[in-house]
Amino acid sequence: MSPFIRAQNVQSGDRLLGWSVFCCLLAIYLATFAGLPDNPDAEVEFQTTSALVRTQSFALGGTPEAEAIVGITHQGRQGYNVARGGPGCEQEFFSWSGIGQPLVAFPLYIAGSFLGRLFPAVEERHRATTHLGVGRSEYFEHLLVGLRNPLLGALTGALIVLAARRAGARRLHAALAGLTYGLASYAWPQARGTLSDVQATAALFLAFVLTQGVSERLERGKPARAGGALGFGTALGVAFLTRTVLAPAVAVLALYYLVRRMRAAREQPPGRFPLRELVLGFAPALLCFGLYLWTNQRRFGDPLESGYGGVVGLSWFLRSPLEGLVGVTVSPGSGLVWLAPLVLIATVWWVSALRRGERGVPLLVLALLIAIGVPHVLIPSWHGAWSYGPRYVLPLLPFLWFPLGVAFGILWERALGRIAVLALALLGGVTALGGVLVEYNTNLDLSFQAARVAWPTVGELSDPAVADEERFLRTKFDWRFAAPWAHWRIFRHRMAGMGENYSVRELYYLDDDTRIEPTVERHRGFNHLAWVDLARRLDGPTWIGPLLVVLLGLASFVLALRASEADLA
Repeated sequence: MSPFIRAQNVQSGDRLLGWSVFCCLLAIYLATFAGLPDNPDAEVEFQTTSALVRTQSFALGGTPEAEAIVGITHQGRQGYNVARGGPGCEQEFFSWSGIGQPLVAFPLYIAGSFLGRLFPAVEERHRATTHLGVGRSEYFEHLLVGLRNPLLGALTGALIVLAARRAGARRLHAALAGLTYGLASYAWPQARGTLSDVQATAALFLAFVLTQGVSERLERGKPARAGGALGFGTALGVAFLTRTVLAPAVAVLALYYLVRRMRAAREQPPGRFPLRELVLGFAPALLCFGLYLWTNQRRFGDPLESGYGGVVGLSWFLRSPLEGLVGVTVSPGSGLVWLAPLVLIATVWWVSALRRGERGVPLLVLALLIAIGVPHVLIPSWHGAWSYGPRYVLPLLPFLWFPLGVAFGILWERALGRIAVLALALLGGVTALGGVLVEYNTNLDLSFQAARVAWPTVGELSDPAVADEERFLRTKFDWRFAAPWAHWRIFRHRMAGMGENYSVRELYYLDDDTRIEPTVERHRGFNHLAWVDLARRLDGPTWIGPLLVVLLGLASFVLALRASEADLA
């Protein structure tokens, strides 16, 4: 094994390098982010934020979009993740999604409101347009709330740098681990979107990095900083409030924190019990759990009812275990081997760590693999539906990725190892970029139309929606419809100046001459990019986006220079 692999204490240069990676990723994410919600669930989450700020309530209402969502749900048409309130709130409707989303988005919404007052003409033009037949509102609030995922996605990449350094990676390899996570995996398409998985991922991984920091100080005989312990508990609570289904992973990290604190206590003078660290670490998480129970009681009349009701039960997790496992790992449309191929070399770190006698972090990663991976491969919606890649297992990805900093150092010593790293990084970059240049919903829209041509007799006697769901699942396992490569064919068609009319024969290799087009204006061309939408639809300023990208790029470069000069390792 390489002699340089050793535990590292994070130094000022490492933090500067982490900020450099953050600015670099954020610059690229800002250049490609969606801004406005890219699917119905994300719009519901935004409307919950809007209601919370405007009315101090989680009940939807007060905007054209919210009224349309409530109207559809009131008619009994389940087009959105919305449920009627419980006793005393029967006439109100609430999101199924976790309350962590609107709570974190609260300050971004306020900032958007301020921008709306600065640019009233843009807001007025936005209100004069419609989407899917529904009037629009709150443009800048949507835009600024849409910045949450780019910010948190970039933060996750920066945290990977710190975690990789603590695992023993050299500084360059730690930076490469953070950058490849952000640009050579489906974390990039996820970060440019607006769903909750990016926030849950960032919160869960932040809790891990903070507990590592607390342990680092205790093991050096220094008292843990209150901010680190409080941050751990808060991050853990936010992860739970964002996606309640991550409760097993939250429990694993809580146990890891407890074990590390108790182990550190044994190395302290007799009688030194880590009560302070335990209270500071767990109090915020328990407060978040209490908030979860209270809001459920207020909304649905039951502290354990979050709105899903009978939609999700035990049988939900036992319907398609083999399909989900194959789908998440190797399927052409959602497999990790295509959309995050560098995770394959994490095994190099695993073997190295075990040979050196390390047990704590490898066991933690294994426990999280079970806690996050198993529940999400058992359910019928393992694919994540409205997303590019298996978004439900995104919270697991940083835990599999930070060890790459060590794996890069080991593999780079051999020619075959260098070839493997470069090939997998290139594959990941190509599949990630495809999910950015062409919005996932564009391929979803077109593939639904083509699937009806490919499998016209599927579900003949069932509900059309059920038939479409079966066709959708087939596209995940059919290489002709696979998102990464279909996206690039759509992009090539557009770059050739052939417009938005596609032949199913050329696009999906079907033996048919049917022609299809995106059914929604947003799915055409580059309208899915926030800055393109601002310029074309709203005649807004075109300089803001490029200026922010350039400034962040310069900041990344300066921070990288300062990191190279600070306490070199």
